[in-house]
Amino acid sequence: MMHNEPKKERLDVNQKMVALCVFAAICALSLILIVNLSINTLSGIRAYVAGEGYWAKAQKESIIHLSNYILTEDEEEFDSFKNVLRVNLGDKVARQELLKDEFDYEVTYQGFLEGKNHPDDIPQMIDVFRRLQWTPQVQTSIDAWTKADLKLEQLVQFADSIRLEIQSRDVPLIQKAAWVTELEEYDYELTSLEVAFSNSMGNMARLVNTILRWSVIFLGLLLLSIGIWLTYRFLNSTKKWMQTLKESEEKFKNVLSNSRDILYKMNLETKEYEYFSPALENMLGYKEKDFLKGGLEFTLSRVHPDDKKEMDDVVDSYDEINSSNFLPTVEFRLKDIEGNWVWVSNVRTLVKDEEGNPEAIVGTVRDISNRKKQDQKLEKSLAEKEVLLQEIHHRVKNNLAIISSLLELQKENISEEMQELLTSSQSRIKSIAKVHEKLYESTTLSDIHLDVYIEELANEIKKAYTSKEKDIELSLDVSSLNVDINDAIPIGLILNELINNAFKHAFNGFDKGIIKISLQEKGDDMELVVANNGNKLADDFNPEESDSLGMTLIKVLIQKINGSLEITSDEWTSFNITFNLDK
Repeated sequence: MMHNEPKKERLDVNQKMVALCVFAAICALSLILIVNLSINTLSGIRAYVAGEGYWAKAQKESIIHLSNYILTEDEEEFDSFKNVLRVNLGDKVARQELLKDEFDYEVTYQGFLEGKNHPDDIPQMIDVFRRLQWTPQVQTSIDAWTKADLKLEQLVQFADSIRLEIQSRDVPLIQKAAWVTELEEYDYELTSLEVAFSNSMGNMARLVNTILRWSVIFLGLLLLSIGIWLTYRFLNSTKKWMQTLKESEEKFKNVLSNSRDILYKMNLETKEYEYFSPALENMLGYKEKDFLKGGLEFTLSRVHPDDKKEMDDVVDSYDEINSSNFLPTVEFRLKDIEGNWVWVSNVRTLVKDEEGNPEAIVGTVRDISNRKKQDQKLEKSLAEKEVLLQEIHHRVKNNLAIISSLLELQKENISEEMQELLTSSQSRIKSIAKVHEKLYESTTLSDIHLDVYIEELANEIKKAYTSKEKDIELSLDVSSLNVDINDAIPIGLILNELINNAFKHAFNGFDKGIIKISLQEKGDDMELVVANNGNKLADDFNPEESDSLGMTLIKVLIQKINGSLEITSDEWTSFNITFNLDK
């Protein structure tokens, strides 16, 4: 638990730093969005102020043209009055469309374009109107704009009435003076509305500018604070990491200094050693510089003559080395500085570059002299035990042969029934003796080639029953299978009983016949079959109810090898034994 607490604390700090970085990113993104939004808003407000200038200019020119028309009664002046007001009427169409809940963008765009607004400014003008029309400043501007449009409508009606008067009669100069005075009133009122519109938009611009300034200041200070804190954390963490790295290096150096194994690295391109650990001097007595300067040539000069050829082949393979021909472990003898031979085990691995090509070998060299001495002792001891075990199997086989001979002598002067019993016992003894004979001949002294054993056992039994009166043929189909003595003896005894019974009872009344013996794989199991084409079994034969010694022995031995028995009797009488030695 004590070791987990610092780790948990580091995880908590890391999570806080990640959360803070995410928050800083959100602040930076918010700052970008606010600046972008403010710039677009200010651009839209600036466009409205510029548009108000065009609107005021057109309004002033319309007043001038109408005044000239009153004084000169020149129709061209009246037409100019109407044409100039198209600027104001275009802005009016745009305003009226923008006030709708679902406005037509194209109609609005064309209206502002008619009002001589720059095409690049129109999207910002539409955005400001739709997004900020709820604010008091923009609402005041819209109200002034609406009143100005109404005042212009009154001006147009006033102009139309003047034209009718002029066209219908001669207007006295005093009347014209009155109309000019009234035009001045219109001009004054429209100018006041223009000023109100400009002031409201100016107030909006200053408000947006204030919001932008303080937002930038706030978010900037916040980001600066986060940056300072992260810098502090980074410097503090770097200091801790450097301390940890230094401690780790000290531990690593301590491990290398006290390790009994030699660690090394060799560059495959230059075929030169790049590093040797201090254990080199403790194991072989040489200085690190001896191998670093001498390289592979120095190493090979210290290899035992009996290992020289193998090591030369290993070194030659470095020219075209790859994972398939690389030996991860090499054992050989090196001469130490005092001239003694030291058995070493070189456990290596390939270091590959980014493209997967071998560029170096790193490995450890361990002194295995004591292990080699132990291996030699074990090999000698094992050889002695193999000889002893062979002798035991040979003596067991001979003792069983003596027992069989004693039983043969015992057959004299006894009844025929007793002779058959002793013969059956002899056959069983011989099947066991055959197992020990095979083990005596085997190189492993533990496994028996079951196919060879079955063939020899079957042929020996056949020899015992060979006569001129009957021609019984053996047919063998046996797969290769190795078993140990614990499995070979019960299988041999089972075969002995079945083959003997077939020779004894299956061919009564027959001159010839066939006994088939097979051993084959059946899925995960093995199937042993002994079949004959002689007499069928009695209809009431039941192996479970049979009290004969042979059948009882067969059932017990089948259980010992985890098997099951199936008997069929039609054209062939077949004993099928399925068993699995791995269970």
